[in-house]
Amino acid sequence: MEPKKAFSIILVTTLLAISIFAAGCADIKPEPYNEDTATPTATATATPTEIPTETPVPEPTNVTPTSTAVPQEYLIRITSYMFIPTGDKEINVGDTIKWRNFENSKQPRYLINENGIWEEEQYLLYMRSVSYTFNETGEYTFYLKGRDARILTITVV
Repeated sequence: MEPKKAFSIILVTTLLAISIFAAGCADIKPEPYNEDTATPTATATATPTEIPTETPVPEPTNVTPTSTAVPQEYLIRITSYMFIPTGDKEINVGDTIKWRNFENSKQPRYLINENGIWEEEQYLLYMRSVSYTFNETGEYTFYLKGRDARILTITVV
């Protein structure tokens, strides 16, 4: 058999197999059959002796919008007595911050909060973490024991 003819046969066969496979994978579902059934409805007729009445207008209500944002979780790495990423952070109510000790020296660190969200300082062994979900707006201040000058402020809006 000629090489061109053999190649053409293989190509046509491959394309045919791909099209059959693709047709079988299509997610085509038949529409459900809905039988139209007539339902009798009653119609009201007004007699001349009836007096039309006013339709009551509902009172407006005050609706407080709720946040549609999906709560996020942020990781703050502790390394070389620093918070990474550096700088203060602004988050939304319901977001969670996770602090994890990534110290190169594998030494534990003490995470301290000045706002009293924890009863005591958080002792973080190497590669351990502590999380906190912020449910109230405000500013929260954190630092590492022994490095009081490096402060992290988290603003919850």
